[in-house]
Amino acid sequence: MKMKSLIGVSLIMMAGTIIAGEKIVPDLNNLAPEWKLTSAKVIEENGEKYLKLQKPDKGNTASMSYPDISLQGVKRVIISLKYRSDVYTTALHGGSWYLVGFKLADGKVKYDGIVLSKATEWKVITKTFDVPENAESLMLALRLQDSSANNFLDARDIAIELER
Repeated sequence: MKMKSLIGVSLIMMAGTIIAGEKIVPDLNNLAPEWKLTSAKVIEENGEKYLKLQKPDKGNTASMSYPDISLQGVKRVIISLKYRSDVYTTALHGGSWYLVGFKLADGKVKYDGIVLSKATEWKVITKTFDVPENAESLMLALRLQDSSANNFLDARDIAIELER
């Protein structure tokens, strides 16, 4: 009988988490295989692990991406991270930035993102995105794009929160 109660309480807690929202946080101590790294690696400095993106030998984009996330019932997406970067010129689709793409029911993608300005010290940034009415899924990628060979983008404390 105790086992049934424990299972019941666990299911109620899980349902509460699903209704309230979901938070996705990459564990840099043990990065799950669904996180795809391209010209990126986990580094440790002063006991803190972080992600380092540097221009690849071939191509022009280093990234950390995650498989598409269903947006069923999601009203807002909140992305936060700590970062530092030496890239001077940055904008959506170039430099240091976080790609946020909403895949729509008609097959099109509405692109948005977070521009990560030059920061030699760790900087915290948080941005909230309203989910378009006809969005079905979310695509995300932290990117260092079209940069010089010596540029870098470091990131840690990355969190993706889905508000329902």
